[in-house]
Amino acid sequence: MGDKGRRKNALYRSKWMVPVVAVALAGLSAGLAQVAQAHILAQPDKPITFLVDGDLPYGITQETVDAAARGRALSYEPFTVLVVERELTWDEYENGELPRGADVMVSVGIDPDDPDLVLPDVSRASVAKRLEGDDWNPNYSAAVDIREAFLNNLTQGQGPGAVVGAALTAASRAFDGGPRSPVLWVSLAAFPLLVGLFMMVLWARYLARERNRRRTFSRARLELARVVLELDILEAHVDIAGAELDRGADARARNVAKDVKEKLRKDWAAIRKESLKLAHEEQVLTRELLDPFTRVHERGAPETPLDLAEFARRTAALRRRADALVAASSLRVGHVAGGTILGRIALTSTLAVDDVLARPELLSEKEIESLGRQRRDLLALVREADTTFGDDNGPEVVVRHIDLMTRWREAERRLSVTLARIENRLEKKIPRGTTSHIAAGALDRRLQDRARIATGGAAETLDELRSSLDLTPRKGLPPAHHAERILLIADALDAARSGTTPPRRSGSGIRVDKLAPDFTPLTIAGIPLVAALIAGFMATSAMERSDATYGRELTGDVPLASLEVVGDPALLPTYNNPEDAEREDPNIETLSLDFVRDAMERTAQRSDDDALLPERIDLVVPLLPIDDYVTVRSNPEVEGGVKLDYFEVLEAYARIKTEVEAAVPGTLDPATGDVRAGHAILPFWIRDDGSYGAGLPLTGTLSTGTESRLGAYDFLATEPRFTNEPGEDWANPAGWVVASEMIKLGRQLEYNDLRVSSLSPATLFWVVALATWTGVQTLAMIVWSLAQLLLRGAGSRRTRAQLRELRAKLNALAMGLDLSRLDAVAVLGTADGHRGRAAEADQQLYETVLFTAWREVQALEALPRREQRGPEWRQRVERMSAVIDALAVRDAGVAERALVLVRSYS
Repeated sequence: MGDKGRRKNALYRSKWMVPVVAVALAGLSAGLAQVAQAHILAQPDKPITFLVDGDLPYGITQETVDAAARGRALSYEPFTVLVVERELTWDEYENGELPRGADVMVSVGIDPDDPDLVLPDVSRASVAKRLEGDDWNPNYSAAVDIREAFLNNLTQGQGPGAVVGAALTAASRAFDGGPRSPVLWVSLAAFPLLVGLFMMVLWARYLARERNRRRTFSRARLELARVVLELDILEAHVDIAGAELDRGADARARNVAKDVKEKLRKDWAAIRKESLKLAHEEQVLTRELLDPFTRVHERGAPETPLDLAEFARRTAALRRRADALVAASSLRVGHVAGGTILGRIALTSTLAVDDVLARPELLSEKEIESLGRQRRDLLALVREADTTFGDDNGPEVVVRHIDLMTRWREAERRLSVTLARIENRLEKKIPRGTTSHIAAGALDRRLQDRARIATGGAAETLDELRSSLDLTPRKGLPPAHHAERILLIADALDAARSGTTPPRRSGSGIRVDKLAPDFTPLTIAGIPLVAALIAGFMATSAMERSDATYGRELTGDVPLASLEVVGDPALLPTYNNPEDAEREDPNIETLSLDFVRDAMERTAQRSDDDALLPERIDLVVPLLPIDDYVTVRSNPEVEGGVKLDYFEVLEAYARIKTEVEAAVPGTLDPATGDVRAGHAILPFWIRDDGSYGAGLPLTGTLSTGTESRLGAYDFLATEPRFTNEPGEDWANPAGWVVASEMIKLGRQLEYNDLRVSSLSPATLFWVVALATWTGVQTLAMIVWSLAQLLLRGAGSRRTRAQLRELRAKLNALAMGLDLSRLDAVAVLGTADGHRGRAAEADQQLYETVLFTAWREVQALEALPRREQRGPEWRQRVERMSAVIDALAVRDAGVAERALVLVRSYS
């Protein structure tokens, strides 16, 4: 296979690369969907291994930590935690160089001189450097969160659980297995599929456009081929006409024949030159559209890219010029009757004049009489051209033909002058600001419609025929231009009187669909772009809200499960309520489940920032004389406040838990000594002066994640607030104090286990935005394509129904043909001033157009159903509709004028 064959083969394959790539993208999307499902639905199932360096404080041993970790110390990636009491070395906490086998290192020791409850001591936690060459301490923030999680759990009474909580925080920060955002993964999985669909839609549209371009090119090539094949015949027509013209007997005939002969030869040369140029452009377009290896003439490619539409337009114009030259060469030497050819030119003017005469309110009596007479003069010349020459030919016929053309130009000039005078008079009546619709575009469309009617829909201009017959006006414009402009001015005057907008007509009278054929959703890419930006911002906003440490919407709706009071009820004093002391329940009776539940419910209802508990909690409230457990010192920073020693509080927790477990068995986990999950202990401190207050709840829920509030506020344990103090005018009952602490605990639980996303907001934004843009764009193009199919189907059905109506109209016109001939010739012909010649010409032209329309409708009906669709077929039907409507109007007008004339004689 040669290079050319290989290039052709590669080109053929490249045409099918788009669907192949689209299918590959669909397969990639399916694979990503499986990966996305695995990531989104994945649960931490890898165990976290703990290595405890001996027996450590707070009940932390290898056995208790393993017991606390059992069933809940799980991660997406396995890792090992080394638990020590000592401070970490520089290399351990700064460089992440941990002992062999350790991935995370946690120290449970606390410097007595600096409890680091406000600023965690990050030198007591570290994550191993996972890759060589990592930057300095890449997991500094993770170490901070790990140390905070340990202290939070320790502050709320956990021992072994504090180590497990720190390990779970490490799992979420450094061993989470990558992003697990459903929005991200769904967008990633959908993106290749959407791109594939987008490519397929564009490819389908490309194929449709290519098919349309090739059809257009094929028709243009066919027109050009016909002209090229007929060049010899056309030259023969010109030569024969020249030979006939050379037989002139007198000098005038020879001079006229010479001029005509030169004109015909010049027109033929121009057609030949244009055909050769178009033939070369055809080669270039063939190479661009059909075969890139088509040989092109040595003149090379044109300097500017070729336009297929312009090529088709020029080819159609060349075809009309060739037909016009054939008609002119035969007509000038008398080889064909000229009535039909001249009649086409006359029809464009006479039909427009008929419409003008149908508006008598715009014309004076003199103008009506002049237009009618000049119209009949033109039609009489049509009849004369059809009957005068007979079978004669030769130079003498040419001379008579020249004389006829001279009289024709004069007749058209007089008609143009009359119409121009009427146009100028009417234009002065148009109010200012209502002439915008009288533009060249509207005038051109009306002239094109007249040409289609005159030719039975075969052509939309007769300029080439006028030029070949030398009938292009030397000065001014043909009568049709002035007549059509008069009709536009009439529309403007009607609109000005009625206060409405003048009607606008499309060039072919085709009903324009709501979605134009050349519309593409890519032209409104702003809508998908806006949707993409909104989706991207929403995704990043949702990501920020999920990681937010403030402003979260609380959703807890679980009431307190149970309430047990431990200790001597007599320790709880009455509370100060001088306004309604007799009606209030005793203080101890407010420490009931119903009272606390009701207080929590009312608090949650009064504030949007409060809610019930997010999970089930069984609460134990021990009544504790504070001086028996810790040393109370005054707090110089708070007036009347107290401060407890942090380490004394931690020691007191062990005693409190033991007493609670003895009174309410099952509150603690016997293997770890920590509070069980789903349980809580709320130390209720009572002072000798009768004041009381709550400490920090000891919960079985581990504090984990970033910025957890659970156990985070050490002052809640070391700086309790008291109510019912001596001299205080108002005090809250004990049940309200407990309810308030449970409301706070619910908020803290909802802010627990917050995770820092391992995905950057910018990445999420662009992934979601691109997927959304592609999806919306693809959906828009699919909807548009379906709408186009529906509209085209509906348009085809509507047009076929219209074609049946046209057949019915043609049948009616054909059945009344004899009566129409009688009215036009026998009745109106007696009054046309030309011995009936104008009426006969008018009727002959009417019958010619009627016959042409009949053949065109037959051709449209005979087309296969698959070809009875598309804008071109609909244009042909609409053009025939305009032609037949004009014939019907003419027939009705002839009948009406004949009836008026008959009545005038009776």
